[in-house]
Amino acid sequence: MSERIGNVFVVQEEPTDMCQMCGKIAELRPYGPMGERICFECAMKDMATTCRRFDEMIDGVEVAMIVPKGNALDL
Repeated sequence: MSERIGNVFVVQEEPTDMCQMCGKIAELRPYGPMGERICFECAMKDMATTCRRFDEMIDGVEVAMIVPKGNALDL
Protein backbone atom coordinates (compact mmCIF):
# COMPACT_ATOMS: atom_id res chain seq x y z
CA MET A 1 0.00 0.00 0.00
CA SER A 2 1.31 3.47 -0.84
CA GLU A 3 2.06 5.66 2.13
CA ARG A 4 3.83 8.76 3.31
CA ILE A 5 6.61 8.20 5.83
CA GLY A 6 7.85 11.57 7.02
CA ASN A 7 9.11 13.42 3.93
CA VAL A 8 9.18 10.24 1.80
CA PHE A 9 6.25 9.05 -0.31
CA VAL A 10 6.41 5.34 -1.11
CA VAL A 11 4.32 4.16 -4.08
CA GLN A 12 3.55 0.45 -3.99
CA GLU A 13 1.07 -1.94 -5.56
CA GLU A 14 -2.37 -1.58 -3.98
CA PRO A 15 -4.74 -4.48 -3.20
CA THR A 16 -7.64 -4.95 -5.61
CA ASP A 17 -11.09 -3.75 -4.61
CA MET A 18 -14.22 -2.36 -6.24
CA CYS A 19 -13.83 1.03 -7.96
CA GLN A 20 -16.03 3.60 -6.22
CA MET A 21 -16.92 5.17 -9.57
CA CYS A 22 -17.50 2.30 -12.04
CA GLY A 23 -17.67 -0.81 -9.86
CA LYS A 24 -14.79 -2.61 -11.63
CA ILE A 25 -12.57 -4.88 -9.51
CA ALA A 26 -9.04 -3.53 -9.95
CA GLU A 27 -6.05 -1.95 -8.24
CA LEU A 28 -7.34 1.38 -6.93
CA ARG A 29 -5.85 4.76 -6.03
CA PRO A 30 -7.44 7.65 -4.07
CA TYR A 31 -7.67 9.93 -7.12
CA GLY A 32 -11.44 10.48 -7.30
CA PRO A 33 -12.85 14.03 -6.96
CA MET A 34 -13.51 13.54 -3.23
CA GLY A 35 -10.69 11.07 -2.64
CA GLU A 36 -12.67 8.08 -3.83
CA ARG A 37 -10.59 5.00 -4.54
CA ILE A 38 -10.82 4.56 -8.30
CA CYS A 39 -9.38 2.34 -11.05
CA PHE A 40 -6.83 3.46 -13.64
CA GLU A 41 -9.46 3.83 -16.37
CA CYS A 42 -11.62 6.16 -14.23
CA ALA A 43 -8.54 8.13 -13.17
CA MET A 44 -7.61 8.69 -16.84
CA LYS A 45 -11.09 10.09 -17.64
CA ASP A 46 -10.32 13.23 -15.58
CA MET A 47 -6.58 13.87 -15.68
CA ALA A 48 -6.89 17.32 -14.09
CA THR A 49 -8.53 15.88 -10.96
CA THR A 50 -6.17 12.91 -10.86
CA CYS A 51 -3.14 15.22 -11.04
CA ARG A 52 -4.59 17.55 -8.39
CA ARG A 53 -5.28 14.67 -6.00
CA PHE A 54 -1.76 13.24 -6.53
CA ASP A 55 -0.21 16.69 -5.99
CA GLU A 56 -2.12 16.98 -2.71
CA MET A 57 -0.76 13.62 -1.57
CA ILE A 58 2.88 14.51 -2.30
CA ASP A 59 2.79 18.14 -1.12
CA GLY A 60 5.93 18.71 0.94
CA VAL A 61 7.50 15.37 0.05
CA GLU A 62 11.25 15.45 -0.54
CA VAL A 63 11.61 11.94 -1.99
CA ALA A 64 9.20 9.70 -3.89
CA MET A 65 10.04 6.01 -4.12
CA ILE A 66 8.35 3.57 -6.50
CA VAL A 67 8.51 -0.05 -5.37
CA PRO A 68 8.27 -2.46 -8.32
CA LYS A 69 5.53 -5.11 -8.18
CA GLY A 70 6.52 -8.08 -6.07
CA ASN A 71 9.34 -6.34 -4.14
CA ALA A 72 9.16 -5.68 -0.42
CA LEU A 73 10.36 -2.46 1.14
CA ASP A 74 11.60 -2.47 4.72
CA LEU A 75 11.90 1.10 6.00
